[in-house]
Amino acid sequence: MDITQFFGRLHPLVLHLPIGILFIAFLMAWLSRKPKYHNLKPAVGLSLQIGMWSAIFAAGSGYLLSLEGGYNEEMLGKHQWLGIATAFVSIVVFLLFKSQKGQTVNKYFLPAFGGLILLLGATGHIGGSLTHGSDFLTEPFSPKESDEPLAIANMDSAQIFNDLVRPIFKAKCVSCHNESKIKGELLMTTIEGIKAGGKTGPMFVSGDLKNSLFLNRAHLPLEEKEHMPPKGKKQLTEDELVLLEWWVAQKAPFDKIVAEVEQPEDIKTILAKYVQVDNSVFALEVEPPTPGTLLELQQAGLPVLLMAENEPFISLSMSGRQDISKRMLKKLRSISEQLIDLDLSKTNMDDNLAEYLADFPHLTRLSLAQTSVTGQAFNELKELKYLNYLNLYNTPLEDGAIESLSKFTSLENLYLWRTNISPTALENLRKAKPRLQVNTGVDKEIFGDATLKPPIINVEKDIFVDSVKVTFDINFRGVDLFYSLDGTPPDSTSSKYDGSLTLTETSEIQVIAHKKGWETSAPATRTVVKAKYKAQAVKLNTPPNDRYKGEGGTTLVDFVKGSTSFTDGKWLGYEGKDFIATLDLGEAAELSSVSVSALEATGSYIFFPKGIEVQLSTDGKVFKDVAQRIIPTTEGPEPPVLSNFILKFDAQEARYVRVKTLSNRKNPAWHPAPGAPCWVFIDEIMVE
Repeated sequence: MDITQFFGRLHPLVLHLPIGILFIAFLMAWLSRKPKYHNLKPAVGLSLQIGMWSAIFAAGSGYLLSLEGGYNEEMLGKHQWLGIATAFVSIVVFLLFKSQKGQTVNKYFLPAFGGLILLLGATGHIGGSLTHGSDFLTEPFSPKESDEPLAIANMDSAQIFNDLVRPIFKAKCVSCHNESKIKGELLMTTIEGIKAGGKTGPMFVSGDLKNSLFLNRAHLPLEEKEHMPPKGKKQLTEDELVLLEWWVAQKAPFDKIVAEVEQPEDIKTILAKYVQVDNSVFALEVEPPTPGTLLELQQAGLPVLLMAENEPFISLSMSGRQDISKRMLKKLRSISEQLIDLDLSKTNMDDNLAEYLADFPHLTRLSLAQTSVTGQAFNELKELKYLNYLNLYNTPLEDGAIESLSKFTSLENLYLWRTNISPTALENLRKAKPRLQVNTGVDKEIFGDATLKPPIINVEKDIFVDSVKVTFDINFRGVDLFYSLDGTPPDSTSSKYDGSLTLTETSEIQVIAHKKGWETSAPATRTVVKAKYKAQAVKLNTPPNDRYKGEGGTTLVDFVKGSTSFTDGKWLGYEGKDFIATLDLGEAAELSSVSVSALEATGSYIFFPKGIEVQLSTDGKVFKDVAQRIIPTTEGPEPPVLSNFILKFDAQEARYVRVKTLSNRKNPAWHPAPGAPCWVFIDEIMVE
């Protein structure tokens, strides 16, 4: 190295001096205008003089460094002239400062100094781009690309150069061999540049490892001057070096895929590390459900939902329902491949029903919280290889369930709070599955408050003539049940259930579960209706829809309840309109209440009436209003549910009862089909 090169290579060392010193000098000059900082003025001159000489030296050393070559000529020219301009303007600013007399400030001094600071910034930016790349400043805000080879789903179809070799060059070589800094005249950002080589000759010889220069330099000791990448830079790994040698040995193809070339065992081992294997359910080729299948399930009271647009997978929540049956679960087999998220919490699920969950092999999330499942069926479910979330909160699980739970291969999150599993069994499970997150405490995001689940109300029939027996069940020890029969919410001072209850009149039952140390359950509700009088004839002001016409008006007074399946032939359905039914009792009687039984299945566009009006008449000609009831529209999607709406009034003689059922007419704004015509379904009108 001659003396010229030595001074040229001092440029990276000294270039930061004028930047820092001149900036501080400008800040002191700006502040010294105020009386409070006048004492800084003498320091401005000294700092400015040092900054000026360092700028001159940086410009000179930069020029000497440029003589070595290896830089983008256009960008180098810009940086060089900006550096010279910076040195020149620094001299001008220093002279303007020296021209000041006493406290009189030269009016051109600060504007010129401000211009010098801007020049410094521009010169530094171009210099950084010259050595680190044109996007050096903006790169932190740009989308990040991995320095590692791409994770490849199908290695056989991977491009050898683009998918394996180029990412290595980008991570380890391009910082010194790019358009802004072409060290050794070697450009490695383009295929043409790689093929052309640098000033020492070709970068590689196709098929010849021994005479490929870049491989030879990669094998040199790190301390050697010509070792590549240079000491202090990110070095090639053993796997990367082997891949590059393999590429050259295969005649350095730029357009071939892996399957087209020979792959020795050591290469196969390395390539296997880069294969991205997606073992999740989302990698499966699953056909989407047909619209007809979804509609059929929704009309059957199963609110299935597609999880995302243009995706086949389905979620289903039946939380809180007490009508889960084998028949219902079998009906879901039509979407067995697509169903991945199933919520059966707070339902009547038990071990016998749980066995049928094995029919859904792609389940990833399953909630059986607050059910009667004991775990006896889990051996049947161990084939659910994608299941990663299982919620068994507040179930009667015993230690025997641990062995079955440990066989779920993909399980990541398991919730066992409020079960009967012992701490010893839990510890054994954690040892057997150390990566499994076993949650045994309160997590309000998962469970909400620690409340008891509502009891189950069992009734022989919802419509009775003389009397009906009612029982309450809850699968939890030490719980007291309190109930009311007039529709008011019960509390711990209400009637206490003693194991038997017989009703002889229409009742709106509400029952709660209460236990010390627990939050009281939400009330379970059910209405049972005494049908004291049976109408002899029914007249409808408008016929129901042809698809849901039952047996006409007699459907409303046959004392036969419909189910949550509105296609069972026991319902009258009206789309987008109100209807009026006039009941003729055959003779006058003393009446005091009317009950209307309705269905709601929001997924099938069926809503409870928004209102019911009752009129009475003795002659069938003159009617008078005796009762009306407003029914709020549900504020979100709900599973299918039946309800009896009771309208009570002062006892009075009448033969004819006119019931007007007011429809919501259109789906509410929150509905997936807002504004579309909705339905009202009625199956029984009972008079007492």
